[in-house]
Amino acid sequence: MAFNVTALPAYTDQLSLDLISKAVLNTDLLSYVDLRPGFASGTVAINLVDTATPIVAAGCGGYPTAGNGVTYSQVNVQVDSLESKALLCVESLRAKYISAFMSPGMGNDAIPFEEVISESYAKNLRKENENYLINGNVSTGATGLKGQITSANGANLQGGTPAAWDVANAIDQALDLYDAIDESVKDMDDLIMVVSPEAYRALTRALVAQGDTGLYHYKSVEGNEILMLPGTNVTVVKSSGLTGSNFKFAGPSSFILAATGLTDELDSFRFFYDESEDTMKFRAAYRLGVGVSQVDVFATNDMA
Repeated sequence: MAFNVTALPAYTDQLSLDLISKAVLNTDLLSYVDLRPGFASGTVAINLVDTATPIVAAGCGGYPTAGNGVTYSQVNVQVDSLESKALLCVESLRAKYISAFMSPGMGNDAIPFEEVISESYAKNLRKENENYLINGNVSTGATGLKGQITSANGANLQGGTPAAWDVANAIDQALDLYDAIDESVKDMDDLIMVVSPEAYRALTRALVAQGDTGLYHYKSVEGNEILMLPGTNVTVVKSSGLTGSNFKFAGPSSFILAATGLTDELDSFRFFYDESEDTMKFRAAYRLGVGVSQVDVFATNDMA
């Protein structure tokens, strides 16, 4: 006698494999900028000082009374209090395959695969922090680096004809952007060029292509996250906050200030069990703000 299985769905093995976190593009611009802890939310003033140092022919007489002053100025940084919250009803998992990994008891004070779920939250938080540095936050009105480092705000516009990077033009575009950095800071050892992941890949492919015929000797870097632009002292850094954008900027990383409350809160969070609601809750809270001390030494292509 034959088996009639037409009423059954196709077999899917849902128990053999553990939970796997989905991949999230993570870059780390925050590790390059000047991160300052200890700030409360609100507007923070970055104090700047500039000195005039006149050089004249030596001679007798007193000190000059003009042309040698000390000028103080400030740049304001908006520091936001940010948070992420999630409510997880563990009981709802029992109707799905994951119930096989749960306690047979009625207690819901633990999450199956908590380590993997925590890893996913951590990756997303880091990505959102990167996005904040570049694009700011619409809900708080904070302006990110993309809105601060513009020619309208005094940044130096890239020469030539700024365009989206591809294998054919990426090297020239990158060098044009580097050339536009103000000469007063061009010898600094912390110059960075911040680009999108797509532009970064176009540049690496262009350098590899030049390796056979030109003077470039592209050396891969660990993690494929940073590279030195050949012939310059600038480090090319990709930022997930620029994904899908042609905007790029370059300048000294120490002139970019990120203000926060406590540095250990930027990547920390906690799960806790709420017995009154029989749910697991997730919460991350931290402060973050970003500002540029001297926009006029940076270069930008002013593209969207």
